[in-house]
Amino acid sequence: MWKKSSTFAAAKVRTRRLFIGLVFGVLMMHAGTVCAEEKVPSKGLRWFYRMAYRLDNFLLQGVDTNYITLPEHSWRLAYTTSMVGINSMLDLRDVDDIGTITFASRTTPSVDLGFNAGYRSFGVSYSWDVLHAYSQKLSLSLGSKRFGLEFDRATSTDIRGYLTLHNYPDIPTTDMKPGYMWITNTRLSVWYALNAAHYSHQAAIKQSYIQRKTAGSLLLSLTYLSTDLSLHDSVTYQGKPVFVMLMDDVSRMVTHQVAVGIGYGINYTPNKGKVILHLSANAELVCYSIDQISFALADTMELPGMPQYTIKPKYPVHVTGNIRAAVSWEINKWVHLSAYGQANNIRFTAREDELSKLHMDNWNWQARITIGVRFGAGRDRVQRSLDYDRQNGVLAPIEPVVPRKSRLPKWVTDYFYSPLI
Repeated sequence: MWKKSSTFAAAKVRTRRLFIGLVFGVLMMHAGTVCAEEKVPSKGLRWFYRMAYRLDNFLLQGVDTNYITLPEHSWRLAYTTSMVGINSMLDLRDVDDIGTITFASRTTPSVDLGFNAGYRSFGVSYSWDVLHAYSQKLSLSLGSKRFGLEFDRATSTDIRGYLTLHNYPDIPTTDMKPGYMWITNTRLSVWYALNAAHYSHQAAIKQSYIQRKTAGSLLLSLTYLSTDLSLHDSVTYQGKPVFVMLMDDVSRMVTHQVAVGIGYGINYTPNKGKVILHLSANAELVCYSIDQISFALADTMELPGMPQYTIKPKYPVHVTGNIRAAVSWEINKWVHLSAYGQANNIRFTAREDELSKLHMDNWNWQARITIGVRFGAGRDRVQRSLDYDRQNGVLAPIEPVVPRKSRLPKWVTDYFYSPLI
């Protein structure tokens, strides 16, 4: 009896071991199949990975990847919250029987909620003006490693301000209701970075690149600036708006300027791109400036259009500028957070012998917070697909890139200028 039980127990043990071996073998075969599937994606995916690989090479062409690289995941979806505002100052001197008048105004800051979706440096965005502070707003931005183009145009009618008569200090300042003044600001700018091999202007502004080492660059720019300021007072006296009469009958003023600039930008990162602190500023030399003004006419006068006069600046050449600051935080390889702000200035002073002795000074500012999520195939998965294509002759082998050595000192190539790699 004991012998029979012992034989049965031994058989049970052998059966259990055989079952465990079979299960282990099936699991190993399944794991091998999964690995094979992961190692060899479908034909369509492999084609997409090859196109992405060529695009990444193009985006990194000419840069030192020890300093600048691309995020691991190529697709991006971001939520943005931004604010835009205008602070304006308009002075009129030697107005008949009044003297000097100062009109200070500011817009109600807009609050925009929006999103951005894109692939690498390419994308589209849309936003909603929650407070309806702007009647029209358009923004366009294009950029690469070395240069970028920015276009902004915004029309605001929700403007508050106050009027001061300097020659009559006993008269209190007069508040202006929203809707009396309209301001349209237009800005078209092209910038160029001289140290694009080591410094990425897009890393802190758009997070389309990652700055792995601290670097700076000299920046060149060419900018067109325009401000269209008009008065729309509904209260009239002898056929003219009262507020316009106080402003020496000036009902509209349009300023056009062209400026060339030189500036400097720096990206500081203490932890290999995990956090980037950005600061840049440009001094812009306005080499062309002209102002066109329109005067209000009484209702009894009928003309085919509003008369417009061109006035010349007191200073044919003057200096203005803009400044930017940003911080970018790569929380992990999927999520990132950034905060960005900028301000730019446009001003005009008329000559003493012009029809209207005026001075305008506008500051336009913008602030933005972005929370983004990156997704798509990881670097390891894409690399396995590329290795498979190379082994089968579909993709050419990698040719090692040997960076050119510069004779310039490191402090120059890191912080001011360096030729492309």
